[in-house]
Amino acid sequence: MISKNSTDNAPLVPNIILDCILLSLTIVAILKTSILILLILIRRQLTRSKDKVLFFLSLNMYLSIFVFGLFVLDMIIPMLHGHLHPNTPHSIYNTLWCRWKAYFAIIPLICGLYSYTIQAFYRFCRIVFPSQPYFHGNIYLYIFAILLEIILSSIQGLPTFLMDDYEYEDYHCQILMTNWRSVCLGAVLLWLLPVTMTIVIYIYTVRYIRRHSLNFTVRQHIRVQRDFTVIKRILLIVLFIVIFGLPTCFTTIVYYSFGFIGWWANHLSFLTFIVSFTSMSTIQTYYSPHLRVLWTKTRIRIVPTVAIIGPSRT
Repeated sequence: MISKNSTDNAPLVPNIILDCILLSLTIVAILKTSILILLILIRRQLTRSKDKVLFFLSLNMYLSIFVFGLFVLDMIIPMLHGHLHPNTPHSIYNTLWCRWKAYFAIIPLICGLYSYTIQAFYRFCRIVFPSQPYFHGNIYLYIFAILLEIILSSIQGLPTFLMDDYEYEDYHCQILMTNWRSVCLGAVLLWLLPVTMTIVIYIYTVRYIRRHSLNFTVRQHIRVQRDFTVIKRILLIVLFIVIFGLPTCFTTIVYYSFGFIGWWANHLSFLTFIVSFTSMSTIQTYYSPHLRVLWTKTRIRIVPTVAIIGPSRT
C-alpha cells in the first residue's frame, strides 16, 4: 500500500516537464475563453443579436471554463514551484485556504456541465414550444436558470468538503484518488446529475420529434433540424467530457485492486479536465451557427438602387 504523499518520491524532472505542459495548456484555455468572452461583450451580442439568449448561455459556459482554469492555474503554480524547490516546507501550502480553494474549484467545474444542460433545455423549448417565446426568448428565465445552476453546483460540492475529503497532496489540495468513498460520491454529484439531466432532455426531444414530425411546417422542419443537431452535439460534448473523467476512476480501481498508483496520476487528472473542457468548448464554438459571427466579418448587403435619369442637357 502507498501513502497519500507517495508523490514526494516521484522523479522531479518528469514532474517539472508535466507541470510545464499543464501550465501551458491552462494558460491557453484561459486566453481562449477570455477572448471569446470579450468578443461576445464587445460585439454586443447580448443586446443587439436576435439570438441574445443563445449568446448569454454561451457566455455562461465560457465564464465557467475561464474561472475553472484560473483555479487550476492556482494549483499548478505551487506544484511547479514545489518541484523546482523540493526543500520548500509543505506548511506553506497545507492550509485551510488550500481546502477551501479545492471546494471553490469544483463549483465552476459543475457549472460547466450544467451550462450544457441549460443549452439543451433551451433547444428543447424551441422545438416543443415554438409559438411560446416565454420559454426560449425570455432572457430572465435563463438568468434564473444560471443562478439555480450556481446554487446547485455549490451545494453538490459541499458533502465532500464537509466530510473533510479535500486533502493535501503534492503542493495542492484535492480529493485523493485513493479515497474510494469520495471518488464515488464526487462522480455521482459532479458528473452523474448534470449528465443524466442532459441525456433525459435529449431522449424526450427525440421522442417528441418522432411523434410530431408530420405536423411540422417546412419552416419548423428547418428550425427543428438545426436545433436537434445542436442538441446532439451538446450530448456528444458532455459524454466526451465524462469519458475524459474516466482515468481518475480507473486509477482508483487500479489502486484498490493492485495497491499501486502512479506518481503521474495527479497530472493525468488535471490534463484530462483541461483538455476536455478546452477542446469541447472549441468544437462547440466552430460548430454552433450563432457563434460563428464572433470571428467572421459582417457581410455588407448591397442594396440595388434605381438610377434616376433626368432630362439630358443639350
